[in-house]
Amino acid sequence: MQEKGLYDLRLCDFNELISEVKVALRNKNKEYKKLQDKLENIMDNHPNLQMIMEDDTEFNLTKTDCKMLQKLFELHIEIQALEEQEIFFLGGREAYYYFKNIGILKE
Repeated sequence: MQEKGLYDLRLCDFNELISEVKVALRNKNKEYKKLQDKLENIMDNHPNLQMIMEDDTEFNLTKTDCKMLQKLFELHIEIQALEEQEIFFLGGREAYYYFKNIGILKE
């Protein structure tokens, strides 16, 4: 199987590549996995929050639900920061391979 690269968009579906980064983070980064597990645990234990995220239903939240919603946002921000960092480094790696491929960088 040929390695996909950001610089060769004909071979790469960008969204698929980003999904692969997230899967790799989940499998290799303990902090990322821990944050994802916390997020999933909150969602599993607070069905009202699931309804907010998935349905178009209005209802009142308890104080606990409100605290957990705030925690969900905090977790999401931390998860997103890790994903963005990984994507940034992926871009740097791809730039290196691209420059090497077109002859700007030599070994």
